[in-house]
This record gives sequence, structure tokens and C-alpha cells, in this order.
Amino acid sequence: MKKILIVILLLNGLLFAQSVRNWQNYSDFKNVVQSCIDQNVIWSATDGGVFAYHFTDSSYQVLTKSEGLISQNITSVAKDANGKIWLGTNEGYIIIYTPSTGEVKTILEIYKTDKPIKSINNILVSGDTAFVSTAFGLSLINTNDFSFIESILKFGSFTTETPVVNILLSNKIYVVTQAGIAVNKAGLTNLSAPESWDNLIINSSTSINKAVWFNNALYAATNRGIYKYQNNQWTLVFLSGSNVLDLVVQNQKLYSIAAEYNSDKTVNKSSLYDHTDTDKILLSLNSSLFKDINFNNDNKILVSSSSGLILLDVNNTDFIYPNGPKTSGIIDITVDANNNLWSATGKNGIGVGALKFDGQNWSTVSTLNNDEFISNDVYKVSSSKNAVYFSTWGRGFLRLKENTFQRFDAENTELTGIPTANDFLVINDIKEDENGNAWFLNYWGADKKPIGVLTTEGNIISYQQPNSVSTQIINVENMVIDQYNTKWFSGDLSGDVATEGLFYFNDNGTLTNLSDDVWGKITTTNGLRNRDVRALAIDKFGEIIIGTSVGVDVIPNPSSPTSIRNDQYFSVRQETINSIAVDPINQKWFGTEKGVFLTTSDGTGLLANYTKSNSPLPSDNIKSIAIDENNGTVYIGTDFGLTAISTLFIKPNEDFSDISVYPNPITLSSSTNLNLVIDGLIEDSEIKILDVSGNLINEFRSIGGRTTFWDCKNSNGELIPSGIYIIVAYDSEVNQVGHAKVAVLRK
Repeated sequence: MKKILIVILLLNGLLFAQSVRNWQNYSDFKNVVQSCIDQNVIWSATDGGVFAYHFTDSSYQVLTKSEGLISQNITSVAKDANGKIWLGTNEGYIIIYTPSTGEVKTILEIYKTDKPIKSINNILVSGDTAFVSTAFGLSLINTNDFSFIESILKFGSFTTETPVVNILLSNKIYVVTQAGIAVNKAGLTNLSAPESWDNLIINSSTSINKAVWFNNALYAATNRGIYKYQNNQWTLVFLSGSNVLDLVVQNQKLYSIAAEYNSDKTVNKSSLYDHTDTDKILLSLNSSLFKDINFNNDNKILVSSSSGLILLDVNNTDFIYPNGPKTSGIIDITVDANNNLWSATGKNGIGVGALKFDGQNWSTVSTLNNDEFISNDVYKVSSSKNAVYFSTWGRGFLRLKENTFQRFDAENTELTGIPTANDFLVINDIKEDENGNAWFLNYWGADKKPIGVLTTEGNIISYQQPNSVSTQIINVENMVIDQYNTKWFSGDLSGDVATEGLFYFNDNGTLTNLSDDVWGKITTTNGLRNRDVRALAIDKFGEIIIGTSVGVDVIPNPSSPTSIRNDQYFSVRQETINSIAVDPINQKWFGTEKGVFLTTSDGTGLLANYTKSNSPLPSDNIKSIAIDENNGTVYIGTDFGLTAISTLFIKPNEDFSDISVYPNPITLSSSTNLNLVIDGLIEDSEIKILDVSGNLINEFRSIGGRTTFWDCKNSNGELIPSGIYIIVAYDSEVNQVGHAKVAVLRK
């Protein structure tokens, strides 16, 4: 039995490896922190990856973890004489990308240090040396063999491991730190020796962000304005009291960027200045943080900002960034009946509306373009066969049906909001039943009616919890509806996640008759491993999968609520389950704080544990998972962007009319491991492989979805010879039969 189990798990693993195809990451590229020009291309570093903008044809190239980067949180960018692009990251990685070949190389030495903060603040390449400014010093790297020439941790009297912001190369090396500027002494070549450096300090309350040479004097951008150093003395010359973030000299002109901040440290306004004669403002933008200044070959100004890359032309201002989600915080996602992905974006003022992805392009629905949206704090989304629902934080919910948005809130319904503000209505989750009624959860409703329904006739009915369930107001969330039309949801008391557990409610098919309603609650006394229920799902067999902060429970028979199993999903024991998705072949995808866990249908086998270390995932903190069953795409939402995995876990067809195989012809050799994909299957198809003489070569059962695989071996495990083979697929009762042919070529 043990050997059989091992064989089954190995087979599942092989099939799974063939089923997971391509990865693609999507993130917000607007927050540009730094840019550099390389002929007719500008490369921009963002906290969602890197993008290149080609001035000649206005095209983009994006680089994320799915394109081979080890991190997407890029903090600096530079180019070397060989055309390679150097990238620094927040974690301390140095990435070298070769545009001509697509090769990616990663230098790990800084990342591997034991320093608490390892971020790369700036990279400057001069000749064959890259000067890397870090959170704890300066490293010099040979750009030819990527070896470290030396690392400098102390500059004169500055504290050891003072963070280096950037450097200025002139006849000397000027190392800019927030404590001041360190200048290497003439004739002293041992840069690692502290005595090789002089220190230039303005005062203890003035930190320096950038230094340049202009008109034979040293200028410094500081948090208190622009200072000039001449004759051993600092003098404030421009923008007194302003936080100046960048200084650039171009064509004998001095340009700067300054930012103003609100009391909560959010940016109020940024401005671009020309200091040729006076402090002339060239561009000013509210609520946007300018970062650095570049000039293209046409001498046009480009500003890196939190609103994108800004191109200043004579007559207009263009914002340059690739199409993508408006935010990288993908907190809750759903796939609608038309294969569109929708994403919520946040609450408490950080939401930007609802994001839509049609497989090619991203768009946003918000207060800016839709009158029904009176709040951008969309924090939950769900969908059905005919509608998409958007739950807002405080302004009720919206329904998108037949291309029309309709809002339901405390003003146009009788729904009651939270106890402290009855018009603050939070609808946490919405699911449609088989009759098209939309059931919703009223989070912390003051009237103690945690669940309600929007009927197909447009009426709203709310249901009050009995005292046997709880005498207090419940914070309810995470709803599923089972085959018996029972609504299951989790809840807690005013944020105390350890007090409640799992609730269920059934109206017995009589929406308006409250006397026959059934309520119940399951806690640890009924077998639940933990009352902190974070996610719910119903699998293809009708089992209720319960994700908690310490693993997964299962209710195999929803008609018997206390029939709970705790030991089925052993591979995710003790994991915090944030999200659960069930794919077309009943495999379970668990989103956790340690990445994505994929298990077999029954949960006993672990097929994969994807993390940011072993996959293109941008983060291990998985917020939500949604699956497009029609094409097998698994969408994974994280706090640093979205990942889409192309798989062959696709919903089975109703018949065999579209059966096909690929690649066709297929070329085999003993040194390759190539499988034939059989597509267009119905659920649980039986497969027979025949030669043209009708001899049985092999037979097996499909993995459950629309596709399965054949390793082109006979029943003895031997590769088949060249020839024409017939694939016959049929259901278990042989009521439906389909067939296809494949040409096999042996090398």
C-alpha cells in the first residue's frame, strides 16, 4: 500500500509539472523612484519592477519577477559602457540585465550580509567600476567580472556604516550621506581607511540628498534648501526651507526638485525648478512626489515621480508608464462570467476604486468615471453568472449587471450600518444562490441582522440573528452557499477573532417566512480547530473547506454541520489561511502568509508550495486567489501585485466535439521528456491509445478537466515507435466517444 501511494503521488507530481505553464506578473508602474537614459530608451525603476520606454516608437518593455528579476522592489537604476542595465533593490540585490540578450545576472553579496537594512540607494557607473551606495556604506564593483573591488563602511569622522545616499565623481569622490559629504583626500588610495576622507558638514539639522558641481562650486540639495560650498564655507542660495530632493546640471543650467509635505508626512506638492536666474517653476503637481531629473537626446526634461515618468514638452506634459493596475495592493479578486478579472483596492481612504483586467488591458472604475461610485474604498469583490458585486467600506455595495452599475447603501435602502454611525454601511461579502438571489453580509450591523438578500425582484430582506447564535453584534465576513442553500459565514465580536467561529443560516426556501429559518454556530466545542476563520470554499464534491489561522478543517457533509475533519490537509497545518480557491479538477489552492500551497483533491498530497523565493510571486503574503475555469488561469493577489499562472486545469467540456492533441506531429527521443496534450475532454474521460492496426498501446483515466497528458509510452513504460496513433476518449458508460490522431516521429 505504501508503494502504491508513493507511485500515485509521483504520478500526480509529474502531471502537475506538465500542467503549470507560464507565469506573468502585473503591478503598478507609476511610482517611479529613479530613471536613466540609454540613447533612445529611458529605464525607470519602480516598486513594481522596471520599465523601459522607447522614444522612437513609444513602446514599453517591462521587467518583473516573471521576466527573471529576483525582486520587483527596485530602488536604483544605471547603465554601464557595455549597454548593461544595473538595478538595485530594497533587499540588497544587484541585478544586471543585458537588453540585447535578455540575460539576467544577480549579485547576492550585499543581500547576504548580516546588516539589518541592505537597500541599494544608488548606482553610478564610471568606466569599469560601479559605485553602489547602500544603507551601510559604499561598494565598488568591477563591471566586467562583477567582483567587489572594495567596500567602505566608515568615512572620516562619520559614524561607521552611515547610509550613503549617492556619490558625485569629479576630480575626487564625493560621498553624499545625510550626515554630510565625505571627500577622499588627494594622494590617499586606500578608500577603506577612514583617514582617507575629509568631512563637509552643513549643520546637525541639515541632511543632504544630492551634490553637483556648478559654476566651479559644489552645490548640495538638502532638507532646508540648496547650499553652495565655496572657500570652505556653506551658503544657502536657493529655496530656503524647502526639502530639495534632486539637483541636476544640464547645458550650464541648474535644475532642482523640491517637495512639500502635509502634517501626516504625505506629500502635498512637488515642484521642478530652473535656477538659471531665479527660482523659476517649470512644473508643479499636487499629491505627487517628484524623485529625480533626466534629459533625453532632444534635451526634453523627464521627471521620475509617484505619478509616473513625466515628460515636459513645449506645449504639454505627458505621463509615461505601462498599462497596469492602478495599485499593486491586490487585496480581493474575482473572475466574472466574461473572463474579466476584477480586483478590490482598499479601505480607510487608500482605495482607488475597482480594477478590471480583460486579459490584455487594465482599467479602473471609480468616482472619477462613474457616478454610482461615491467611494473608492472598494475592499471586496465577487461575481456570479450575470453580475459583479463591489463591496465598499462604509458606502454599501454596487452591482454591475447588463453593463449598468447600481448602488445599494444606507440612503436608498433600509439597511442599517455600524452602531457608531448607522449610515456607515459595510457589506462584507456577496454570493448568489442557484435562483439568482444575492445574499450579503452586513458587517457589524447595528440592528443585529448580519445576513440579508437582494431578491431577483429587487427587494431587500434582512434576517435577525437569534440569541442562541449571539446576543451581541457580529462582525461577519467570508460567505459561501452550499448545495442545500445553506449560507455559511465567519464572524467575531468587534474585532475579537477568538470569540465566535463559523455560522450557518438556511431560510428553507421561504425568503419572507422567518419562522422556519435555521441558524447555527460551530466553535471549538463542536470540533472546529480554531474560531479564527479566515476563508471558506466549497469544493466540487460539496465539502466545505474552512481556512483558519492555524490550518484547515473540512465539513464533508454540510447537512451534518458538526461532521468536522481536522487531519485531512496536513500540509497546511499551522498555516494562516487567507484565501481558498478550488480549480476545475478539485485541487485546492491555499493563499497563506507563506505563499501558495497547492494540494491534491482530497488534501492528502502537497503538489507545490510557491513562495517569493522559488517562484515569480512578488510576495509571500497572499491576499486572494481566483481561477478562470474556462482557460485555466490562476490569479494570485498579493500586497505587491498580481501573478497569473497559466495552467491546464480547465473546466471539462460537455462533449467530445472539440477533441484535439498537440504538439502534432510530436518528435520523441530518449533524452527528452515530452508529453502529448489531449484537449477537449469531458469530465473523468477514459483514454485508450491504439495503433493503426487497432492494437491497444496504453490506457488511462484523465486527470478530471478538459486536458490530460500521455507520455507517449506503452503500457510497459517504453517509448513508442514512429507511426500514426489514434487517441480514443469516452465516458465511463461509453455514451460519448471522441477520437483524434497523432503522428509520432522517433529520432
